[in-house]
Amino acid sequence: MRNAFSKTGRNLAVAGLSALLFGATAALAAGPAIPEGTGITSWAENGEGGIYLLQLYEGGVAANQPPMIGEVLSDSNCSPDEDNINHCENEIRFEDGTTLKGINNHRMAVNRCLRRGEKVFVSHLEDGWVLVSTGAE
Repeated sequence: MRNAFSKTGRNLAVAGLSALLFGATAALAAGPAIPEGTGITSWAENGEGGIYLLQLYEGGVAANQPPMIGEVLSDSNCSPDEDNINHCENEIRFEDGTTLKGINNHRMAVNRCLRRGEKVFVSHLEDGWVLVSTGAE
């Protein structure tokens, strides 16, 4: 009887550990795939040092263009998902009047949102993605 209980206990422990590890992996993978070469391994890191990766859904910056200065017009829809990753919608207007709209996948508890009225540098990363750097004041 003791061996049966020990085996059941071990199976429960293994199942619990597997669920814990799977949950941690899922939290790291929340949101879209992170483009290679960005230096971040999870969306919780996005925004570290004032550098944000934005997934574009409208507008952008040309690949051969130097970083452009823009002003953050909005930061909205920041409710966290089940993995506590926020998918904030940002609109940024450039000095020439053009705008871009993107999703800032990040963990607000770790790295703040982009702020309305904040001046930022925006540069092309790859199709569908830009890098946004704070501190362009």
